[in-house]
Amino acid sequence: MLNKKIYTAVLFTVALLLLGGCSASQEDLEYYKKEFLQKSDAAFEALDNSGKVLADVRNEASKGMKRTKIMNAIDQGRTALKSMHDDLFNSAVPKEMDPAKETLLQGIKKKIEAHDELFKFYDLQDKQFEQKADLLLKESNDLVQQAKAELQKFKK
Repeated sequence: MLNKKIYTAVLFTVALLLLGGCSASQEDLEYYKKEFLQKSDAAFEALDNSGKVLADVRNEASKGMKRTKIMNAIDQGRTALKSMHDDLFNSAVPKEMDPAKETLLQGIKKKIEAHDELFKFYDLQDKQFEQKADLLLKESNDLVQQAKAELQKFKK
């Protein structure tokens, strides 16, 4: 009988701890929302700048820039995108913002894949990699614009 009471008390305490730890207050949700909107705005600006830098690198490549410089620039861009992706991935958001977050993450992931394909293109000089990269960049831009529109709804 005593074991049953102890067992029930432990279960009740664990249940309370789990339920109490799972719920976020309205204040917490507002903080997560504000924080993610700031991070996503910074990400949109960084993605825009990254696209301009990548276009400049590709332009310089067509003018004869050394392949190692091109590949280093592409690799640095890819590294920055991965860091941005990881930061946004680990950001808490209110449940209603999850679809927009996922769309943004997919857009960044596509841009990372495009950098991988461009790296292969400049390494192996095979046009198929450049064509795939161009397609991935377009898909990435579409997803990022979609995420931007979705997140616009949450701004006051």
